[in-house]
Amino acid sequence: MEQHSRRGGLQRKFFISLLIVGILPGVAALIATYLYSTDSLKHSIGSSFQEIARSTAIRIATAVDTEIDRALQLASLPMVVRQKVELANQRYRGKSETEVRTLLAAGESAWSKAGLNGRPSAMTDTTGYLKTWVSKTDSYVRLVITDRRGALVATTDPRTPYLNGDRAWWQEAVKEDRGTAYVSSLRSDPVLNEYVFDVAVPIRGDDDQEPLGVVGLVIRRNVLMDTILPIRVGQTGHGMLLDTEGTPLICPVLPPTAHLIHDALLNQLARDEPLWFVADDDAHGGHDSIVGAAPVRFAHRLTASSLGGKRWFAFVRQQPEETYAPIYSLLVTVGLIGFGLVVGLASLGFVVGRRTVSPILALRRETEALRREVATLPESVSPLHVGARPASVEIRTGDEVEDLARTFQAMRTALDDSLLTIRTQQEELIRKEKLASVGQLLAALAHDLRNPLAVIRSSAQLVLEAQQADAVKQEVGRYIIDEVDRLTHRINDFLRYARQKPPEPKRIQPKAIAQSALWHWKAQGGHERLTVDTRFGIDLPDVEVDPDQVEGALVNLLMNAREAMPDGGRLTVTTRNGEHGHIEIEVADTGCGIPRANLERIFEPFFTTKEYGTGLGLTNVKRLIQDNGGTIEVQSEQGMGSRFVMRFRPVETPVEEKATATNSA
Repeated sequence: MEQHSRRGGLQRKFFISLLIVGILPGVAALIATYLYSTDSLKHSIGSSFQEIARSTAIRIATAVDTEIDRALQLASLPMVVRQKVELANQRYRGKSETEVRTLLAAGESAWSKAGLNGRPSAMTDTTGYLKTWVSKTDSYVRLVITDRRGALVATTDPRTPYLNGDRAWWQEAVKEDRGTAYVSSLRSDPVLNEYVFDVAVPIRGDDDQEPLGVVGLVIRRNVLMDTILPIRVGQTGHGMLLDTEGTPLICPVLPPTAHLIHDALLNQLARDEPLWFVADDDAHGGHDSIVGAAPVRFAHRLTASSLGGKRWFAFVRQQPEETYAPIYSLLVTVGLIGFGLVVGLASLGFVVGRRTVSPILALRRETEALRREVATLPESVSPLHVGARPASVEIRTGDEVEDLARTFQAMRTALDDSLLTIRTQQEELIRKEKLASVGQLLAALAHDLRNPLAVIRSSAQLVLEAQQADAVKQEVGRYIIDEVDRLTHRINDFLRYARQKPPEPKRIQPKAIAQSALWHWKAQGGHERLTVDTRFGIDLPDVEVDPDQVEGALVNLLMNAREAMPDGGRLTVTTRNGEHGHIEIEVADTGCGIPRANLERIFEPFFTTKEYGTGLGLTNVKRLIQDNGGTIEVQSEQGMGSRFVMRFRPVETPVEEKATATNSA
């Protein structure tokens, strides 16, 4: 039985098992660590962005509250502001609405004419104070003081209109309750070509009733920019100021009109408390960005129309690539740790597996060597040489493998003893079988020789008697010849069975074998009452067999077919291509057939149903066919006939020969 060697199978399984047992928990731990660390990093980064947004919102609110405080402080100055405003309001006492309007129109006309000739001479002292007041910083565009009708009292900008009653900042500052201030949203100043915002507070008298006037400030956007521009988060992170319409009021990256905050992002960040979240789209081209946001809460109460009726929010964002860089670094670190874990476990598994499997492999080699010795044990080996094998390799591991090795050595010793006993008994059995076969062969030979010899002896006595007629002598002579032929045939069967000559293969056409066998069979006679059909295939490949042996087997089958049809019948000899590429030679007859009970025994030695047979004919046929690499199959039905099919492998024609034959054709 052929054994297939599986080299390294156990070591590979042990190695893979170690990897699985070690890697799966390790990978699971690494994944859990990565997920936990990633979540922790996101919370840490998000909390940091939230805190930055909160502090930015506080700075923005502080900057605006500071400007409101300064405006309120200015509005409370009694000599410079309040007295001047009260003096301007005295002009309206005792006058009708028409007279007041006439007075305002005259004042507007005088302001316009004075502006054409330079600065107006009136309010020089107040204007000078205001200019000194605003010169402390470059954030102010203008400072305006008006009376209760919106008429100009003092300003730092001669371009300021005289009547301001229709201005939103004036109306909001006058009509609201005490303690409120007005702050506009950012707007573009076409003269300055920059963004500004308004701050306005009422001027109240001692009676704290209706406002005496309004102090209005036009402030550059850089007051707010100075609170946002210093915010830098890494290389790409920055802060922004948004309103609830999604307008970026201040963005150090893009101008306000270059982008808008979409509704989905706006709905996420417009909350009453600072927060952080992961935005699908951060309106700057980033996706899955971590952003922070916080509402801007002012210390002063603002009018309802302040900030354009909206709310302000501080917003902090960063490019996702930079934000997630620590996470990516963590992923690389985790991957390197995992790779190191795999390499370490692989090395450990290889070393441990080798140390564990090596004794088993040594034991396996011992087993394989023993198997080969037993399988190839020659017939000529004497019992004394059965146990003569090399010494086994000693295995010492101190564990179950060592116990297994000892058990194997004990088994091997027992097997050697058993083989010695089997060999002794086998030789005795072979000797007895040979004696039995010789006895059976001699008995069969004696039986088959006794009858022909008796016939020959009695026939010879008849011939010796002088009074016998010539016709009787001729008939007796024919009997003697027939019995001699029969005796010769029996002796030939015995010789073929006993000699078992090895075949001498030659390449030959199946048709040639069949034709030669038919010729020799017909030469024996006795086929006159038979119809012989030949069906030889065309262009069949050669077979490589001993022609004499196969022909002898085929002649034996033809003789059996003739004997199965004593009253005549049809004999068919066929050569053809069979299944699986085999070449088939078939002998079919329409004779008496073979009983089903005898089909399994017809190839056994000395089995025969004939009174005069030796039982070696079909035995020799099968042996000759098998010796030439073929097989034989029989199909028979009693009363219908029999079919014997011989199958041989064809000889492959080399490519060169095929090409030569084609060219010759």
